[in-house]
Amino acid sequence: MNRSHFWKLVLVLLVIAWSAGEIYPPTSKNLIDAFEQQSSTPNKAFDEIVKKAQQLDAANTDRTPGITYSNLLVAIGTNDIRPFFPSNYVNSAVERDVTRGILNRVQRSAAGQFRLGLDLQGGTQFLLEMDMSRAQTNAGAMMNADFIAEQAVEVLRRRVDRFGVAEPVIAPAGGGRILVQLPGLSEADKQQAKAQIQKAAFLEFRMVHPENEAQLQRGVVPPGYVRMFEMVPTGTPGQRMPQPILVKRSPERGLSGKHVEGAGVGHDPATGSPYVSFSLKPEGAQLFAEITQAAVGERLAIILDGEVISAPRINGPIVGGNGQITGSFTDKEAFELATSLENPLAAPLEVKEERGVDPSLGADAIASGKTATLLGVGAVAVFMIVYYLTAGLVANVALILNIVIMLGVMCSLDVTFTLPGIAGIVLTIGMAVDANVLIYERMREELAAGKSVRGAVASGYDKAFGTISASRCSRHWSSPA
Repeated sequence: MNRSHFWKLVLVLLVIAWSAGEIYPPTSKNLIDAFEQQSSTPNKAFDEIVKKAQQLDAANTDRTPGITYSNLLVAIGTNDIRPFFPSNYVNSAVERDVTRGILNRVQRSAAGQFRLGLDLQGGTQFLLEMDMSRAQTNAGAMMNADFIAEQAVEVLRRRVDRFGVAEPVIAPAGGGRILVQLPGLSEADKQQAKAQIQKAAFLEFRMVHPENEAQLQRGVVPPGYVRMFEMVPTGTPGQRMPQPILVKRSPERGLSGKHVEGAGVGHDPATGSPYVSFSLKPEGAQLFAEITQAAVGERLAIILDGEVISAPRINGPIVGGNGQITGSFTDKEAFELATSLENPLAAPLEVKEERGVDPSLGADAIASGKTATLLGVGAVAVFMIVYYLTAGLVANVALILNIVIMLGVMCSLDVTFTLPGIAGIVLTIGMAVDANVLIYERMREELAAGKSVRGAVASGYDKAFGTISASRCSRHWSSPA
């Protein structure tokens, strides 16, 4: 073999190997299996988590991507899974919720290399708009619109991570607008996601009037206070009723959501009822301790977006910056409240445009696309072999390698595959076959003219190149009259 041809062959083989590596794995792995495989130090407790997650997954007939994530999260519960993974798996100093940080990394590694768009995978797209004038009032007049929009993107990303969406797209769209794409999100979860991404979660701590009941009976609203409503349980599970309450007009000593460090959901060991636990930043912890120390026996209202969530009585000074919000929540309500508290927005977001594709429709589109592509490529391959015999077989091999290289490059660039994109790939395959036909027909002409096989092959490729280039350019630039 000619030395130059040898190195060309080596280069081609290396490119093909690289492309195949970029494509693998083409489809997503089961999240629970990936969770088990990536654990570095599993033990009996870890095996119990995996077993419970598998049981929940088997019992659930809903096959949307976020369900397995939720089942795994339920199986983990309050267990600390950090010891089961390498110490550098996630940065505990940066991640607010280490458990979700680990699961999100496992999910990214388990995702297949082919990123499918909403039209194939299904899901929901929101175009959101923030009231920038209100956002600047809440966040501070010195913050400009671009900074607030970027901050909102990060907040939304942390909120969306809790839905178990593997490859969400969250990006500024200009003019205070934000584009959110949630592939694989079922219709059942769409309304919950919509509510979560719109909620501003502007948290305030306000003191309740010491003579709340007496003042309400007299129908008097003292200066500096405002009449609001607290949703209190009725005694029937899941039902609450509004009850008037007098609270101060402004947060006590400015204590608000900006002082919250993190939030999560816990369950009362005695009753099993969910509650929301929160931790405050050092400045907020100091304020909270001073407020509760000076107001033992009084009630402190916790107000979220202008609604009194809870108004517990202060039984003693609360130091350390940790507290709990109780209020007969359901698990879903507690989850949504904790997510909003931990990731507050400067102002609510309004949905300007909403588009959705059910995952089942996306699955049908993928199945139809696979069938059409296999039939089309198969028919072309059979034609090339029947008409050109050995040369047709060589063309088919080259065509397959061309597809592998093209898909490998697309996967390495994290290209999102959509129906129009797949149509473009099919068109590229057709043009590759068209090029082979031109080359082989030129080779036949050269052989008929009396040239040797080697000369005919060389002339076929050299002289057909100009025709192929001109044909592709004319197809690209021509337009209908």
